[in-house]
Amino acid sequence: MATARQTVPDSRGVAQTVIAAFDCDGTLIRGDATRRFLLLLRGPLGLAFDLSTLTPKLLAWRLGRCSTGRLKEAVLDRALQAAPHWRREAALRELHPILIAMLRPEAVARLRWHQQHGHRCLIVTASPEPLIAPLARHLGVELIATGCSDLLEVGGCTPFLLTTPNCKGPEKLRRLELYLGYHPQPQDLESYGDSRGDRTLLQASRHPHWRSFRHDPVTYPINNNLQRVLPLLAMCLVLSCLYGIRSATQDVPVNFTSNAMRLLQWLPALYGLLALSYLGRYARWRVLLGSVGVGRWGLADAQGWFRGFALTASPGKLGELTRVADLHQQLHYPRLALLHTFVVERACDVIAVAIWLLLLLPQHLAHGVQRYGVWLGILLAALLWLFVFSRARWVSVFIHRHLPCRAMLRACFPALFLSCLFWGCEALILWVLIGALSAKVISPLVAIAVYLLSGTAGMLSTLPGGIGVNEAATVVLLVQQGIPASIALPIALIRRLITPWSVVALAAGVGLLPLPSQRSSGPSLSS
Repeated sequence: MATARQTVPDSRGVAQTVIAAFDCDGTLIRGDATRRFLLLLRGPLGLAFDLSTLTPKLLAWRLGRCSTGRLKEAVLDRALQAAPHWRREAALRELHPILIAMLRPEAVARLRWHQQHGHRCLIVTASPEPLIAPLARHLGVELIATGCSDLLEVGGCTPFLLTTPNCKGPEKLRRLELYLGYHPQPQDLESYGDSRGDRTLLQASRHPHWRSFRHDPVTYPINNNLQRVLPLLAMCLVLSCLYGIRSATQDVPVNFTSNAMRLLQWLPALYGLLALSYLGRYARWRVLLGSVGVGRWGLADAQGWFRGFALTASPGKLGELTRVADLHQQLHYPRLALLHTFVVERACDVIAVAIWLLLLLPQHLAHGVQRYGVWLGILLAALLWLFVFSRARWVSVFIHRHLPCRAMLRACFPALFLSCLFWGCEALILWVLIGALSAKVISPLVAIAVYLLSGTAGMLSTLPGGIGVNEAATVVLLVQQGIPASIALPIALIRRLITPWSVVALAAGVGLLPLPSQRSSGPSLSS
């Protein structure tokens, strides 16, 4: 059972009370209080119109020329100026019960635990103070928020203004110190947050809770600069695709235009195949982790698993390894089990692709076996020797420390079967695209072979997502099958837009959502 920390004297001998600082939007409540207020005030259509009138400021904010506080001030001023006085009163009145209904039960339970142990509880939020003050009174906590002018007095020559800096990022810690009148010691501060704006407050605490309400601390995740590069890579791919389509329409305008309309009709089937492929991947994930009793099927598990695909397009797959740390922090799964699952998944992918190529390209592979048969024999003999003499002490220690346990090794067989299924299913996306855009018809097996060979070339390049190499290999292989280069290029680029880049974009969007709470289950493996 969790135990409360006792107050300890500071350097001056004065006892300091434990401070529990909670973020509001996305932490205490599901969603954003300011956005909810704007929707009550203006409705979806009115809010969309207001934002359209602020397009220059939105662009300036996106380019870093306008702060979040100034943008918030402009949006609220525009909405308040457009709403009559009675509507503002009604929106403020309706907001309070809505925010209470948006409270996270696990967050409230943790807040009550702090209050029962005599800790000083505060909400530290970037939302305007009038929106959160009723909620703070309802919870019986102190409030530090962004100060602003009276919402009901805005109109005519009286604009809406923020009277304090936006309470976000380093400003949260500064405002907390100013409010308390002293600098809280890290051991006396427990902070709760869910976004980058809470990072400074979380890092100033020895007991941070990043998207967690458990007793054990969860630190703010390490920033990955690769996510900033992904939109640029996606934009380059889109521009390349548009250039390829333009080149194709200049060569065969009538046929390609009609086929492009057919492509739109086939999009549900294309994304249906993609969905089946990733459902197979998730089933494999659960088979492997379930074999050691870690986690269970559920929304939190699936969301935590899928959001890791935002880092799929990382050089040499290094970014995917951050999924181990992320899932350990978010879902509290043991690191060792996650690492073993990652290794087994990659091994299953390699073996599944090899099985498909062995079936589809027997002549080429037979020539390779003849050429490298001696080295393959030596490798197989070494593996057999390790298996036979695995009772040797040093081998046993190596297997125990670095290889998956026997339960997960037994689960490798169904995992490999699932890998073969979803790789074949995903490869059919290329076959459907060829049927929609090209007059040349190839068999599904040939399309699978082209898909896997080009994917292998991209993986061996170690470039982010195999960008450039994968597309070029696809074009070369399709040209060898009699498809014109002017058609092969758009096919290759559109296929890459569908997978992996649309998956990367969707996973990045899912990563912005907080994970539902889920208790980890199963044996306690070494972390």
